[in-house]
Amino acid sequence: MIAPEQVVAVTLAAGLSRRFGGDKLSAPIMGTRVLDASMAALDSLPFAGRAVVLNPARADRWDRADVAVIRNTAPERGMGHSLALAARYAADNDARFLLVTLADMPRISHETIAALLRAGRDRGDALVAARPDDMPPGPPAIFGRDWFAQLSGAEGDTGARNLLRDPAHAIVTLPLSAAEALDIDTPADLYAADPERTED
Repeated sequence: MIAPEQVVAVTLAAGLSRRFGGDKLSAPIMGTRVLDASMAALDSLPFAGRAVVLNPARADRWDRADVAVIRNTAPERGMGHSLALAARYAADNDARFLLVTLADMPRISHETIAALLRAGRDRGDALVAARPDDMPPGPPAIFGRDWFAQLSGAEGDTGARNLLRDPAHAIVTLPLSAAEALDIDTPADLYAADPERTED
C-alpha cells in the first residue's frame, strides 16, 4: 500500500482543447466545471502536496490556495511536456511517489484513487495505473521516485505510455469502468459524461 502522505498528486491541465473548439476545462458539467470535477476525487485525501499544470492564461486566473500551480509555458509541446514538469515538481519536493491525473476525466472517483493507492507497492520502482476495458493502462497512474528522472524527459503526446505498456516492468493495473474512463475531447463527450446537462 502507498500512503497518500508520501504522494504528490499532480493534475495535467495545460492542453489547448483543439478538438473541443474552446475552453473545455471551464465547460459546465454536473453542477461544476470539467476541471473542478476532474480534481474532486483528490480533495479528501491527505497528500503530501497537490499541484496542477496549467498554461499561462489559466495559471493567471487560478484561485485555489491549496493546489500549487506548475506553469507550462509551452503547452504546444504536448502532454509529455506537462508530465515532465510534474515529475520535476515531485522530485524537487522530495516526494516518494507521483500520482498523475488528467483534467479532462471528470468521472474519476475517490474510490478509484484510493484503490490505486491500496494496490501500489511501497517501493521506488512502483507503477500503478488504471486500465479501461480493452485498452492499455493509463492515468490516473502512480509512479515511484525511481521513474522521476525518466519522466522528466517526456515529450510529445505519448506521455508515459511506453513506460506503462512495457511488459518488463512490474506494473499493477486496476480495472476502470467505461463511465470513469470517459475523457472530454469533444462537445459530444461532454454530453456523454453528463446526460442531465442541458445545452446552453
